[in-house]
Amino acid sequence: MPRIIHILTHEYPPYRGGAGRYCYELGLAASKLGERIKVWAPTGSVKNEHIDLEEFAWKGSQGIISSWRLVKKIKKFISANDNEDIFHLAELGSSRAFLRFGWLIPKKIKLILTIHGSEILRFTRNPIEKWLFRKFLLRCETIHVLSKFNKQKLTEFCPSVEHNICLIPGAPSSSLRDIRSSFNELTGKNKIQILCVGRIHPRKGQDQVLLALKSLPKEEQDRIVVRFAGPKTKPKFFDKLVNISESFAGKVIFEGDCTDDKLSELYSFSDIFALTSLPLSNSVEGFGFVYLEASSYGLPIIANRTGGVEDAVIEGKTGLLAQPGDLKGLSQLLNDLVNDQKLREKIGREGKIWAKNFTWKKVAQELYNLD
Repeated sequence: MPRIIHILTHEYPPYRGGAGRYCYELGLAASKLGERIKVWAPTGSVKNEHIDLEEFAWKGSQGIISSWRLVKKIKKFISANDNEDIFHLAELGSSRAFLRFGWLIPKKIKLILTIHGSEILRFTRNPIEKWLFRKFLLRCETIHVLSKFNKQKLTEFCPSVEHNICLIPGAPSSSLRDIRSSFNELTGKNKIQILCVGRIHPRKGQDQVLLALKSLPKEEQDRIVVRFAGPKTKPKFFDKLVNISESFAGKVIFEGDCTDDKLSELYSFSDIFALTSLPLSNSVEGFGFVYLEASSYGLPIIANRTGGVEDAVIEGKTGLLAQPGDLKGLSQLLNDLVNDQKLREKIGREGKIWAKNFTWKKVAQELYNLD
């Protein structure tokens, strides 16, 4: 019987987090290449005709009970099937489950682990979990990282796994469409449209964008429309953004969680993409799929030098990078793009060429050794 690649995740569409999008895109690309894919994901996950979806009876989390239930379910499946299957632990929740209880699973099975970035921070804080994490890494046949930053951090933590690390960047979403030609007459034709895509969260640094824009001259602020697209995961932080926006002379619009069609529309009529992620004690931007998405639409990018962002954004070519927390420097970069249309167009063209180098088909082929 042909092997099955099992993608295990506690995050999956319709939830729009980066790890969930990774699991969906990778599974879809591999299935279109003729591979049998089975995704294990929380109840209510989006179904696709190309992917066999096995839903958990629970929502899924990083909690110990959720971890136990996942490992118990996988153990039962393995006991009833004797195939040469591959089990891909594709996001933090499933990784933590195997880190805690993976000793219950037969060692003969093939494991692929994806490290998005924050795992390295979270799994090394507690001495016991740190020890378990190192043992778990040594058991994995392949460890997928999305950026040079992640590879460096992982190798520093556990040098013995360096030969098992596979560095493959992500790619833009396959569900988005460039519909720029539909927007010949934009609302506020003389306005500069700045788009920020990401959940409303301190780590995404949306406040940095607004604070930097507030330091621009009032007449420049008045020309700017800022749109934040993403779910409001941190209410207090959202309230902070609202308070900042009230003293901004331009216009701020919170679009909320958007469908792919809505995101396509937002990307298509924007002039600048800005997402200034910040490093936190337990979370880091391991790569940033949205930067490649923005580049694929020809948008110049404003970002911070943090985590794996520099693998997705090329300084001076596809975007402009500031140091985290340097609001004065960030404000200057925003000022440069807002007031220089030729610079925006030049960086946008470079970005569009750059983004074409990345596809989920390539990721699936390299990670799963597919023809």
